[in-house]
Amino acid sequence: MTSPDLIDRLEKAEGLHDRIAASHPSLRRGQVWCRSCGSSRRVDSSQALRSGWPKCCGDTMTIDSPAEQELLHSRTQEGEDDRGER
Repeated sequence: MTSPDLIDRLEKAEGLHDRIAASHPSLRRGQVWCRSCGSSRRVDSSQALRSGWPKCCGDTMTIDSPAEQELLHSRTQEGEDDRGER
């Protein structure tokens, strides 16, 4: 790979985590929850994408709010997929 190609690729990759973090409402909200104890924490989603998500009670915390977790659980119990379709 030539030097200009490498520089072009690096310039395109710079800011990737920021773009991903801005791409979804759950990431933009900047909050994670523990599935075990229910505690929550504010996070910088782009930084978490770079270095890892926080852990609590020995597990990685989720970007799904408690209400979203309940909805996902009820859909799973009813045999629906993540789009609400059977």
